[in-house]
Amino acid sequence: MTKPHPLIFENSHDGGSLPALQMLVTDIFTWEILYQISQFAIRVAFMNYSKIIVNPKKANSDKAKETLMELGPSYAVSFVHSLYVTARGVMHLYSLWAASNLDKIYIDGPEGYYREAHLEVARTNILFVAYLFYDMIHILHQYPKLGGGDTMAHHMLFAFCSVINGTYGIMPFQFGWLIVGEMSTIFLNWRWFLLKSGRNSGVLLENVNTMFAGSFFLTRIVMYSAGIVHLYIFSMSELKSLSSPEVSGVPLSALGITC
Repeated sequence: MTKPHPLIFENSHDGGSLPALQMLVTDIFTWEILYQISQFAIRVAFMNYSKIIVNPKKANSDKAKETLMELGPSYAVSFVHSLYVTARGVMHLYSLWAASNLDKIYIDGPEGYYREAHLEVARTNILFVAYLFYDMIHILHQYPKLGGGDTMAHHMLFAFCSVINGTYGIMPFQFGWLIVGEMSTIFLNWRWFLLKSGRNSGVLLENVNTMFAGSFFLTRIVMYSAGIVHLYIFSMSELKSLSSPEVSGVPLSALGITC
């Protein structure tokens, strides 16, 4: 018998789809509020500390001010987002580390032993999707200053995969090691602020570049590779079982996209 398809994000909240969607909308507005706060804070900072923010010896003060005021809020929100989801990703990896291979790839029902840990992952997933939606709005509004078609395609693909995972309740542990990859974005945003403010040389920039390269290698190459090996070699039978009606019932086509 075919398992009926769940409603969107149905397996991301004990209350089902509606409260999960309410959480999504709330998170989108929260990111936008943070953007507005960042925009206001940057304006106030330039009114009082313009000569401290921009290095006049190495940058055109007017151009740097214009760039930082126009694009700075988006990078500030990205910095906060990457910092927060990285911390939560580490928490998810820790909480599911000892789980069985099936519990690592499938969010069980309310009676599941790892239910609380699973729902925390689902919470971060919704927060992540909300950020992608918020960011796409700003990318389109300021197109192409914050990114082009490739950035939009990247955001839409990851949002689509996250919606599938949140709807069918799959890949919680894998989401953990993927979202920890946002660690490198912390230093990428930091680097952007240094360069745009005229600090394009010096020990601080060198250290930030080193931390970016190190975090990228650790999270997006080493950790990602280890995760892929664990999923496709040590968890293959559990992965194949996900499409079964007794487990998540996720269509093979959708599962293929997320994998």
